[in-house]
Amino acid sequence: MKCMIIGGFLGSGKTTTIRKLVEYLGKQGQKTAIIVNEIGEIGIDGDMVSGSGVETREITSGCVCCTLRISMEHTIKSLMSEYRPDTIIIEPTGIAFPRQIKGNIKKMDLPGLSFAPIINLVDASRLSTDPENLQNFMLNQIDEAEVMAINKVDLIERERLLEICVFLRKLNPKARMLHFSAREGEGAFGTLLEMLGENSREKSAAQGRNSIDMSGVSAYSSSFEISSPEISPEIAVSVTGQILEDIRDRAKELNPEFIGHIKLSFTHQDTLVKGSVTSAHESPEIEVLKKVGNTRTKIKVLSALTAVPREELVRAVDTAVYGQLETRQLSFKKAEGAGHHGHHH
Repeated sequence: MKCMIIGGFLGSGKTTTIRKLVEYLGKQGQKTAIIVNEIGEIGIDGDMVSGSGVETREITSGCVCCTLRISMEHTIKSLMSEYRPDTIIIEPTGIAFPRQIKGNIKKMDLPGLSFAPIINLVDASRLSTDPENLQNFMLNQIDEAEVMAINKVDLIERERLLEICVFLRKLNPKARMLHFSAREGEGAFGTLLEMLGENSREKSAAQGRNSIDMSGVSAYSSSFEISSPEISPEIAVSVTGQILEDIRDRAKELNPEFIGHIKLSFTHQDTLVKGSVTSAHESPEIEVLKKVGNTRTKIKVLSALTAVPREELVRAVDTAVYGQLETRQLSFKKAEGAGHHGHHH
């Protein structure tokens, strides 16, 4: 069984990339399991990547490289015995140390497990090529990558892409490099899978670092259950966009240059609306996906931002959601944060 660790800073497109990889592997008759690690108490990405022929588990409330080792071991062992996947893809939080995660899994001594090269995804449209502007954990992720996957190249000029490649090559001369657009390009996924078919290099990592402490990122997640019966997909899209813009504007008042991730999922009947904002100067990106099966109507918000005090972040998120749902006259209640849960399909 192959273990793929796909790292990358918040908003670099890990979930979209993983969704496409899973489709590719499925076409080759491979069974895939995904472990999603969210920094908040509730998971969002598990909903996005799960589907037929895929088993998804979420590990929440911390970071798998430090506080959640036991959950990780339990999750991998139960997947191996119950589901027997050909490939396990691990999507760590955007602030994680991928090599530390690999080291922790190696210590579990699991039979027949090999590692694909560690991938780090970089968002070409937002990467600063001034090392002064990069947080320590971002520099660390670039340094630890064996495959540097530059995503969202559809949003930049060729000269800018060249500049990014030269910059990343200076920071990590050994990694293999690939550039693509996870949303648009299909061709690059074959190349990416070829690279992932190889084995990871042996290289030990410093253990016991707490990525949450080192990142300077505040995180907050919340979930709201909506009891209003009929909500059109158009309203779900509009509410998603409005809430994200409102949280962004409130966060911008606290830190005009924040980077990070505000993610929102709105599930209603068979529709899942997914939205995200990844910096102070960005408009929300929104996707509408079909969901498997009928689910309760729910909004989940996950936010992780640099240099915004947590109490202020909580207030910004809750005020934005309450304001929007009350304006639309939707009846709702805030759900208590769920800890550790899995999805079965």
